[in-house]
Amino acid sequence: MKISVIIPFFNEEGNVDFVLREVREVLATLNVNFEIVVIDDGSNDATGSLLKKASEQIAELRVIAHPRNYGQSAGLWSGFQIATGDVIITMDGDGQADFHDIPRMLDFLPQYTAVFGQRVKRHDPLHKLIATQVAFILRRFVLGDDFRDTSGPLKVMKREVLQYLIPIRNFHCFIPFLFKQAGVSYIAVDINHRPRIWGKTKYCLTKFYFLAMATDLLFMWWYRKRNILKDILPNMERIK
Repeated sequence: MKISVIIPFFNEEGNVDFVLREVREVLATLNVNFEIVVIDDGSNDATGSLLKKASEQIAELRVIAHPRNYGQSAGLWSGFQIATGDVIITMDGDGQADFHDIPRMLDFLPQYTAVFGQRVKRHDPLHKLIATQVAFILRRFVLGDDFRDTSGPLKVMKREVLQYLIPIRNFHCFIPFLFKQAGVSYIAVDINHRPRIWGKTKYCLTKFYFLAMATDLLFMWWYRKRNILKDILPNMERIK
């Protein structure tokens, strides 16, 4: 088994070294082949130079650079394109995710195709918690999606399920929903969530945030109505 860890970074110069060190330390204990794919999503601080410097010292590190900030979903999608692992792990670059939860999450892969980390006690500013709660209520109302922490930072999945994701902005907030529509088996596992040591969140409550969320919800509602995966995949009869 080979593991690919995909980490988008945007203006996280104070977290780069810590995040990469923790990921490597945990992966070293698993005795598996691995690579770390990092994306500099148009940072205007020292994030890009730090990632480039780290790539010269860490053989397993692969770096992608975006010319400007495209967002977390774009960063993940870029990482998916070059990742070579059988198992894909995604996480944020802010250092709040505790990568020590990953070995426990990997233990569920024989029974499930994807494992999602759900934060039990979140250490985020109030406006981000409010935005998350509003998004959850709307998703449940519009899509019937009752997954509590759909944008949780740690996700583990087998490579083959990447085909069910859609390259639109903010798709990362709908990964459990998209997998459910495709009939992918998954489980949610409680994970640790830490306060930010450096920097600040990139999310804020603005009219543009809610406009984007409303547009995404409308698209996902349409997708659910038109989706054929749940009908054909369980009922395919392979003759030869």
